[in-house]
Amino acid sequence: MKIRLLLLITIFLVNNLSAQEKLKIGDKAPFINIEHYLQNKPKDTSLKNKYILLEFWATWCTSCLKEVPKINSLTQKYSKRKDVIFISITDEEPVKTKSTLEKVPFKSIVVSDETSVTLKNYITDADGSYAIPKTILIDNKGIIRWVGTTMKLNPELFEKFLANKQIEKSDETFFDIPAPTFTK
Repeated sequence: MKIRLLLLITIFLVNNLSAQEKLKIGDKAPFINIEHYLQNKPKDTSLKNKYILLEFWATWCTSCLKEVPKINSLTQKYSKRKDVIFISITDEEPVKTKSTLEKVPFKSIVVSDETSVTLKNYITDADGSYAIPKTILIDNKGIIRWVGTTMKLNPELFEKFLANKQIEKSDETFFDIPAPTFTK
């Protein structure tokens, strides 16, 4: 009986540890692999020395599509700043995203990475699962500054990010819309 209980506790702990977020605040951001620019391709495609809001989304993720207006609002607000970019990335084929992009107006730079390298490097857990939508803020030195969802992102938090100030959990605004977990 004790051995079974110990075994169950061990399995529970291993599963919880493997399901924790890959990236930690302060980590160097992994490479962002962009295979296709699907919408709003910038003249300057370099990510060097830029503040990046990286948003993971998919056509089948209704929560992701609900976050588009908030990203659009931020994109519009900071459109004059050349050092701030908003990237919405999917691992779906361009042909698959076409009808969604015709229906849902994105103002961010919409890209795809069919290799899923970026998805794996940023948000896929050891068991192959991941949760989207997922938003990651990367500073102009390539350091992860915040990981969450756009629904928790507010103007004060984003301003702190752009000012290179420490972002606290208490800076988040939470709207009671949980991000679903999907397994590929």
